[in-house]
Amino acid sequence: MAHFGSRIRACRAEKGLSQEDFAQQCGLHTNTLRKVERTCAAPDELKESTKVCLAHGLGISLKQLDELYKPVVQQYIGDPDRGIPVINQVPAGPPVDYEHMDLDNGIGSDYIPRIGSGVNDPTAFAFTVVGDSMTPEFHEGDTVVCAPSSNINDGDAVFVRFASEYEHTCTFKRVYDRGQEIELVPDNRRHAPMIVSKEHVDRMAKVVAKWVRYD
Repeated sequence: MAHFGSRIRACRAEKGLSQEDFAQQCGLHTNTLRKVERTCAAPDELKESTKVCLAHGLGISLKQLDELYKPVVQQYIGDPDRGIPVINQVPAGPPVDYEHMDLDNGIGSDYIPRIGSGVNDPTAFAFTVVGDSMTPEFHEGDTVVCAPSSNINDGDAVFVRFASEYEHTCTFKRVYDRGQEIELVPDNRRHAPMIVSKEHVDRMAKVVAKWVRYD
């Protein structure tokens, strides 16, 4: 499912505007825009007045605003018996925006079998790797499973979602504790590591499995 808030954020980024500047251009409070970009899955979740403001800020019509929302895959509510939800694609490279779903609601664009996976965390989720920064262990197209309840140690591969300072982007790297900061290190040394303040990390979950389908 295309996440409408991500579409708004992408359009704003194309204009080179910060959340504060774009909110002012729209006539919205910054917190309102932040909530739209983070949580709005479809335009019909918004008040009509908010949609008018967003369309004005983007310089498009309300019809064009609605057309930014393009559902691709039907979503289903997951449960422990049904499977582990695949939330979408996560880059093994520089942090980038992506069309995401909430991590804790059991909803995914696809599901992988929970039985026999060895993953018992009821909040487990999976994602598809994009890019080559975690090769040779993880390749583009691999489906990777995360267990948010698992303890994270230095050197573990992790899913990271950043806070607003990094536009709520995400990445997939190995993590090392550096006191008030963390170092995110790719396996592929052609890519550079990055140092990030812990306060700029919104979510981090340990990778516990790689799912392989044998057709």
